[in-house]
Formats: sequence, C-alpha cells, structure tokens
Amino acid sequence: MTSFPPPEQVFAVAPPGLEPALEAEAAALGLLPRRVEGGVELGGVVGLHQELNLRLRTASRVLLRLGRFQASNVAALTRGLAELDLARVWNGKDTPKLSVTAHGSRVPANAVPSAAARAWGLSSVGHAGALDEEGSEGLTLLVRLDGPECTVSADTSGEPLHRRGYRQEIGRAPLRETLAAGILLLAGYDGVEPLVDPMCGSGTFLIEGAWMSLRRAPGLERPFAFEQFPRFEPAAWAQRQARARAELLPAPRSALHGFDINAGALGTARRNARRAGLTLALERRDVKTLQAPGAGPGLVVANPPYGKRVGESGELPELYRALGATLRRSFPGWRAALLVPDEAGLIRELGLRDAKSLKVLNGGLRCRLLLSAPLSP
Repeated sequence: MTSFPPPEQVFAVAPPGLEPALEAEAAALGLLPRRVEGGVELGGVVGLHQELNLRLRTASRVLLRLGRFQASNVAALTRGLAELDLARVWNGKDTPKLSVTAHGSRVPANAVPSAAARAWGLSSVGHAGALDEEGSEGLTLLVRLDGPECTVSADTSGEPLHRRGYRQEIGRAPLRETLAAGILLLAGYDGVEPLVDPMCGSGTFLIEGAWMSLRRAPGLERPFAFEQFPRFEPAAWAQRQARARAELLPAPRSALHGFDINAGALGTARRNARRAGLTLALERRDVKTLQAPGAGPGLVVANPPYGKRVGESGELPELYRALGATLRRSFPGWRAALLVPDEAGLIRELGLRDAKSLKVLNGGLRCRLLLSAPLSP
C-alpha cells in the first residue's frame, strides 16, 4: 500500500488539450506541477486542494489522492480498499459514491462496488458515473484500475470547475469557461493588453479575460465538495477566501471589447457579465466590416461557428474568409487565437499562414486552436 498522507498529493484534471496551460498556471502559483496525460500532479501543504479549487482557471476538477496499491484480483482490491485511511474525507456514516475506470485490469469495473462495500462494512455503495459533466452530492471516490495498480482519490470539487456561477444563460454553441481561460493562457494573454472578441456570443472569453485582468480567483463565489469533509475548517477556508479577495483590483487593467452580429447574443453577454460583476463594452457589428478599437495592438480571440451546431455549414467558408480578411486588414500588429473545427478546408480559408496549431476538444468536437504571430495585411 502506498498512501498519500499530508502534505497533500492532488491531481488537477485538465480539459483535453489544455494540460500545458494548466501546468503553466499551477507553476505561476509557485507550485511544482508534473504534467501527465489528462492533467497535472501536485504536492503541497494541507489545504492545497482548497487553494487549487479556488484559484485554477483551467482545471475541470481537483482530486485528492488517498492511496495506491496492487490489485491483481478482487481479493487484493478488497484488502487494499479496507486499508485506506478515509478519515480525511468520509464521516463513516453516509454512503460514498464510486466512479470507476478500468484499463487493462484483471478486475472488472463492475466488481469494484461490491468489493468496496465489503471493505468498508456497508450494505452497498452508490454509483457516481463519470464526473466530467456533472458533480455528485455527497462524497465521491474515484477508483482507477490501471493494469495491476489501483489508485483511489476523493473528488474535492463537486460540480465541475467550469461552473463559475455567472453563466446562467448560454448561446447556441456554448464554450466552457475552463476552455476559454486555457485558450487565453496559451495565447499569452497577460491581463494588461487589449482583448477583442469579434464573435463574442455569450461573452465567455471576455468575462474570463476580465477576471484574469482583475486578478479575481474563479472559485470565489461557488461551493465545493470539500466543504462537507469531516475535517473541514470553515474559519480557515474563510481566511483563504479573504486572501484571494484582497488581491482583487478595482477595475480591469485591460481594455476589453466584444462584437457580435446577433443582438440576442449581446443581451446574454451583458447579463452574464453583470452576474460576474462586470460591465463590458459590447457592440453589434458584422465581422466583415469590423474595425479594431482605438487601443492596441493586443489579442483577438474568437470561437467562430462550426456549422455542426448552429446550422450554418453552407456559409462557413465565406464567413471564415471574411474573418481572416478582417483580421489582416483591421488588426495589423495584433495576435489572434481562434478555436476552429479540425477541418483543413476551413482553416485554409482563414489565410493565417504560419499560425501555430494545437489539438483541443470543445464539447466533444475535435478542434484546432490557431495561434498567430502579429498579423500583417
């Protein structure tokens, strides 16, 4: 049995393709992250999982490692589960839920719940399913069987971390907050340079950029699963939140501008921004005739339509040509970060030669993040 007592060992889950952004973000907090597939591993003092839930912009959730052991068969799995010290996360009364994944293991995933029930003296344990989309009330333990090795972790986040609390309305093709923040970080947005979204939709890029500019911790106004842990100390958590609030600036350091041809989308963006404590500069404009605002150069970021969701596939080539032409004509010296479908034809229509291309997923769709050098006509 390998246990993970304090100082804490945690795993911060990254949205697909954003592991480098999450690694850089954790390093900027003074930590020593180790990037692995699906996220980063970190170690630190007691309470690290709280700090990461509070501050990480790109993580999907934060898992607290509880133990790792060999489980070549069901009997070994049961013994290992029985030896775990769950006192940090479980009160011993309420029934925990399990989320199980198995890769190359001799122990089938469907054998884990009954083994856990025997190990912990319960009549049964709950089933949480995959936690990527939804949280689960109460304690959720993640059991990962990877070959002969079993790793057990506790979910400390609850609802996924992209749910900041401000976006109660979404557009037709919503962009998760964590993905938006990761794109800004990968594009080198520093919270100071001007930021423009020419197709802003519900305003997610702009709100995440404004919070970065304000130095606002993304988890300040939402609950977390760790608040139900037996050893949770409300006073210590309140102090942690107070330190984060003390870092808030009175106004964004960056000029932020959003444009969209859809008036309804702009209304949604305004209301989302209001719930986020922001007032954004938003205008109804057609991307074909858009001009750069006075401040600049800076970063242009956009998530243009894909067709698969918004029903505009026949018009996409023309739209992408117009977007590329506007960027070159109206935004010389600016950098661009565009999240587009992984379709070579559409990418060519943009005409962004020599742009760096990164693979990412957006809502399960294979996409490319194009990062350009300063634009030229």
